[in-house]
Amino acid sequence: MMGIMKTGALVFCCLCAVLACRSQITDSHTEANVPKGTLFNEYFNRDLKGYFCVESKDCTVEYELLRDGPTQTGISYPKYYLWVRCSKKNTMDQEGAVRVAAIEQKRFDVTNFLSRDEISKSPEQVALVFPAALVDKIVQKARGK
Repeated sequence: MMGIMKTGALVFCCLCAVLACRSQITDSHTEANVPKGTLFNEYFNRDLKGYFCVESKDCTVEYELLRDGPTQTGISYPKYYLWVRCSKKNTMDQEGAVRVAAIEQKRFDVTNFLSRDEISKSPEQVALVFPAALVDKIVQKARGK
């Protein structure tokens, strides 16, 4: 009986150590890629405008984070999930859900964009790009709720 308890305690300690190391790797990877302080919003705005406003100078981009903070999976770049509204010449041009990767504290790359129309026509595609916890929220936003 005592041997089983010792083995159980050893397995528990190993599991805790693995989880702690994973957390430290995740935190360090996030820290190495997400811009600090005021650069965060500056780069976010710059890079979203670069993606959505390529052919227009009279263009504004507004965004809403769908989740607080980045999502880190393994050693990939940290991801942010947004709802974006792009207006050109004071008229709504594009609106939808965006997945953005933070890269080396220097930029954000848009990896996926699903427009409001695409989401409304085919809501099942949201689950192919976005985390399950955000799917309903994104579909509801596309429906205007």
